[in-house]
Amino acid sequence: MQGSISLRTTVAVIILLLLIAGISPAHEMWLERDGDTLTLLRGHTGRTHGDADIQTYSADEVLRVECFTAHGDTLDVSVDRTYPLTVTGLAAVTYVLTSSGYWTRTPFGTKHLPRDQAKSPIASWLSYESVKRIDDWGEALAQPVTGDLEITAVENPLKLKEGKKARLLITLGGGPVEGVTVAYDGEPRGVSDSKGRVNIRIRHGGLQLIQASHTEPADSVKADEIVYTTTLVFDVEEKK
Repeated sequence: MQGSISLRTTVAVIILLLLIAGISPAHEMWLERDGDTLTLLRGHTGRTHGDADIQTYSADEVLRVECFTAHGDTLDVSVDRTYPLTVTGLAAVTYVLTSSGYWTRTPFGTKHLPRDQAKSPIASWLSYESVKRIDDWGEALAQPVTGDLEITAVENPLKLKEGKKARLLITLGGGPVEGVTVAYDGEPRGVSDSKGRVNIRIRHGGLQLIQASHTEPADSVKADEIVYTTTLVFDVEEKK
């Protein structure tokens, strides 16, 4: 019994460390606009890690691409799923869900394998990462548009100025999630309350990246935990 408790404690500590790492990730994911085309990028924007650095990813990691009008209706757009993924069309909200699959920490390092295929597994997780970009606004968008872990702006974020606070809602399965740490440019800035609400102060103009991570228990066969990481992206007018 003592050994079982010790193992559970070890797993919990490791997952907590992974969650913290998720809040200050080794990479960022965002949708960058060029005219009416958005490109899914992974790496560093340059704002939080010095020089910009773009990393490659597999097109197979992209699970879902959804676009919405300012009224919250789904919108058909052109999606090119080859690397780098591009979305062409003027949507109010563009949402992309990706997964890098199963990961297991072992005494021999972290392996890109499910728990039941790894030797001497210590802790394992299934990773999902999503990004939502807002380019237009309507009151319908003050509610989540998916059932995934999602950051929703409850007021128009495109009208924010430097120094003002973004009012946000953190949800999973469409319902609020309490106790989720929310980061701004990779630095933890707040924790969601019992209603899933958190306010984050805007510290600069231009591209905004607001991130959140959350874990849920898994089946313990292929993974101990499901780790969700999501990013809200929008632009704020630069000070003149």
